[in-house]
Amino acid sequence: MKGIQLSATALVVMMVASSCLNDEPIKLEYQGFQPVSRGDGWEISSPASENMDPLLVEKAFQLLYLDDRYVMARGLLVVRNGRLVAEVYPHSLGDIDRIENIQSSTKSFTSVLTGIALEKGFLDSLNQPLSQICPDAFTNHPEKTDITLRHALTMQTGINFDNDEDALDFYHASGSSVEFVLSKTQEYAPGVIFRYNDGAPQLVSAAIQRRSGKQLSAFAEEHLFTPLQIVDWKWESAKDGITFGAFSLFLTPRDLAKWGLMLLNNGSWNGQQVVDSAWIAEATQPLVNAGSYGASYGYYFWVYPGYEGYAAVGHGGQRVFAVPSKSLLIVYTAWPYTSDKLFDEFAELADLIVASCR
Repeated sequence: MKGIQLSATALVVMMVASSCLNDEPIKLEYQGFQPVSRGDGWEISSPASENMDPLLVEKAFQLLYLDDRYVMARGLLVVRNGRLVAEVYPHSLGDIDRIENIQSSTKSFTSVLTGIALEKGFLDSLNQPLSQICPDAFTNHPEKTDITLRHALTMQTGINFDNDEDALDFYHASGSSVEFVLSKTQEYAPGVIFRYNDGAPQLVSAAIQRRSGKQLSAFAEEHLFTPLQIVDWKWESAKDGITFGAFSLFLTPRDLAKWGLMLLNNGSWNGQQVVDSAWIAEATQPLVNAGSYGASYGYYFWVYPGYEGYAAVGHGGQRVFAVPSKSLLIVYTAWPYTSDKLFDEFAELADLIVASCR
């Protein structure tokens, strides 16, 4: 996983360096942000038609196209009132159809699928200990038997899984991915400390697979992707066959936006209730103090009270940012790199687009 991502980063760094030496732009020429109608179910509109200030939207998109800013950006889409009003792909127009790793935004999909699994009776409740669902996995870890689904969904398992040190080994582990997570020391009692990590969602993925009899990816295909008419996707699994609950879901930008619009519609899509609206409301509430300035955490969603919004967030700058009070969705996609060096300020774009809504 990360070897591939770092190679992509190195490639873009070389692109940037080469362009600087040759004084050539690394992005396409900016030609506006009007979306193209493709007969894929999206209703196309414009910022002015959806009561947005076109000048502020224009400012945000021109900012995106600066060669020394947002160099890893692959797409920016804006949806207002359910209609696609702005869309660009600054490096290649072909990115509109390219599936890409959405990184840790995958966690938010795992959250939605947990809500579906609860609604359909595959899971009993959030207070159910994971050791009751997968008892064999906890045989050698009695100190962890009190960890519940809720603890895993709020990153409060207390397990010392460090993404910087453990994520790459976890991805390549040849044995049980659940055992890899549970073998880490129990640093805190469950429910005490928030610690963001890629291990907790794997426990949730394993629980859904155990109870439903299907990999999380297959469960998603039946209960989420098919209702949303998402057909072009990939979701990687660990070597033990358990779908990665934290990362490695690949989607196109418009399909990512389609999922985000379903969230904005309180779990509904084309008249079908895909996931219970009560779950969306609960999962996107500020349930945990994440220790991040301006942000809290729900069930695998970052929550921004200052915006009255929430987001799925992944390395590289991946964002599915929803502001229900403004019927607004912003989707930002980027190369799925993991280095912090080329991150940029998504908030600068978001502030302009949110402010444009009248």
